[in-house]
Amino acid sequence: MKNILICVSGLTPQVVTETLFCLSVKEKIKIDEVYVLTTKRGRDVILGLDKAASTPKTALKTEIKNLCKQYNLKMPLFDNNDTHIIVAKEESIELPDVRSDKDNVLFPNRVASFIRDKTSSSDNTIFCSITGGRKSMSVHIANALSLFARERDRLLHVLTKEENEFKGFYPVTKREAKDLQLSDIPFVRLRSLLSQDIKGEELIKMSFDKIVGYTQKQLKLISEQKQLICDIEKRELKYGYNSITLEPMEFLFYFYFIDKKTKGENKIPIYEIISASASRQFKNFIEMYYPFYYIRESQQKAWQHGFDAKDFRSKRTKINQKINDLIKDKDLAQRFIIEVDKIYGDSKYYIPAAINNIKIVLPQK
Repeated sequence: MKNILICVSGLTPQVVTETLFCLSVKEKIKIDEVYVLTTKRGRDVILGLDKAASTPKTALKTEIKNLCKQYNLKMPLFDNNDTHIIVAKEESIELPDVRSDKDNVLFPNRVASFIRDKTSSSDNTIFCSITGGRKSMSVHIANALSLFARERDRLLHVLTKEENEFKGFYPVTKREAKDLQLSDIPFVRLRSLLSQDIKGEELIKMSFDKIVGYTQKQLKLISEQKQLICDIEKRELKYGYNSITLEPMEFLFYFYFIDKKTKGENKIPIYEIISASASRQFKNFIEMYYPFYYIRESQQKAWQHGFDAKDFRSKRTKINQKINDLIKDKDLAQRFIIEVDKIYGDSKYYIPAAINNIKIVLPQK
């Protein structure tokens, strides 16, 4: 099991060694690897190359070595390369700072990608420090951790007394060590919302802002406890206080997908929907529940060979329009419409909502 320290740093890389000191010396946690998320200038500061008088002139790696030597610690893996010093980029152009709206899209995208990668392994625990860098940078790493952290991962903030700030890279006296405090920051873990998709190809490709949007939809679905009530006798769909009545054939097509879902079948290929067996099922259903519905002789003959695909698609369009009228929230409505996975010659149709989100009301005897 590896322990990985991830820090955000701007012009004060001392926060990295201070956090490392608290974990390694005070809490006796062996840190195996160190990574720093920063900007182009922040990397120069980490390498000791920044020209400003206020920034340190020794490389962070050197100070980590000095800390380990003084306190008899094993040197964690940390190299002066792009693997351990991570700078957000737009194509090949490195981000100089995090100031503009554009910067605040590029940086969180890079942070989210990195945190997602490091939390994908079951063989590590990550410790994220938000002490350094601009406040927006700290917010981004905290947000990424909220999305991807496991129970064992920690969000940290290191504090010291004002007179000790920037004096050195780590405490050298007992008083300085006592003044240096590491705080755990509680945060909401949303990984369980993404657990089924977190390893999926589509989610991996998503940018941070799209992942946030996706998570927000999942939260909305969880908070919305209403069921779609499907009343067979009334041909009625009810959601909350609103209801709609479908035409007999519209209702039967919609109920067809619900019935399949109750039997463990979700995505139904088009050839099965328009098959002769499906049309016979519809005919029996009509005779049982809707005897008033007149089926023309020509229609009955046509149904012997199955439905017309164009007719089904037309009914699907009308059903989806009515469901969108019934459920005003677009994200929620998308869970109950008849969706399609379009594949040439083998399209599959389905209702995305789980069966426990749909209640079937049977006719009273």
